[in-house]
Amino acid sequence: MFKGYSQNEQYSEVVSLFARMMRAGVEPSCYTFPMVLKSCANVKAMREGGEAHCLVIKTGFKSNPYVGTTLIELYSSGGESGHAYKVFGEMPLRNVVAWTSMINGFIGCGDMASARKLFELAPERDAVLWNTLVSGYLETGDLVMARKLFDRMGGDHKDVMSWNTMLSGYCENGDFGASEILFEEMRPLRNVFSWNALIGGYARHGRFSEAVSTFKRMLLVESESHVCANDATLVAVLSACSRLGALDLGKWLHTYSETIGYKGNVYVDNALIDMYSKCGLIKNASDVFKSMAKKDLISWNTIIGA
Repeated sequence: MFKGYSQNEQYSEVVSLFARMMRAGVEPSCYTFPMVLKSCANVKAMREGGEAHCLVIKTGFKSNPYVGTTLIELYSSGGESGHAYKVFGEMPLRNVVAWTSMINGFIGCGDMASARKLFELAPERDAVLWNTLVSGYLETGDLVMARKLFDRMGGDHKDVMSWNTMLSGYCENGDFGASEILFEEMRPLRNVFSWNALIGGYARHGRFSEAVSTFKRMLLVESESHVCANDATLVAVLSACSRLGALDLGKWLHTYSETIGYKGNVYVDNALIDMYSKCGLIKNASDVFKSMAKKDLISWNTIIGA
């Protein structure tokens, strides 16, 4: 039951079920606590999470590294980095996941100094831990520190996810000069997420012509690199088309999206409705809306505003 509710993101149900379980006198296992603690974190049920923590200690699962890690995540999600660090300090066995969780907790609470200090003390660092700290600097807009840390990564840790993290950070912060240089440096590793970072970055910063031209570059190298657009790519480019009034390209994208398997995709269809309506083709927008098997709130709002 716990697993089913968790997988369906019914976190409040997990918390309620755990309360019923306690009233019934059923003893939880080391597999129960992580699901309950994660659910408490997701719905910000800090009181219930604290009660579960007391039960963790009472039932002897305090030394379990997986339970300890989820306790760190619980307290960090509520901005209680002090409590999270106390849990971390009391863990007899701290693996790289626990170190990453605590460092991420400090980052989430805006304490980059503590995050960096703990990072330097970590006995083991994997790609996820490196990327966590790099992402923290990028989120605070400290591109210089992020790049210094990125350059410190060894070859074993600097995978495509690392390159994409740095690229996305440059794009989010509007540093497209550095973005393009990095994008060329990572040429052998580039995947669709790399292209999406650059295309989406241009679109979000109002540089719609660059978004379109980058997409066209992607199509030119598609056959040799085996990179194919996904729904995020299509949405970003369609958004650029709608702002530029590029109806011909928008129509081509409509056909192209269906060719590569995105017919009926709610995100792509919403972008098509927006593109057609902004280009003045209300009937086309209406046709896309009527053809949708699944509509969300954005679908309705977009067609109403057409």
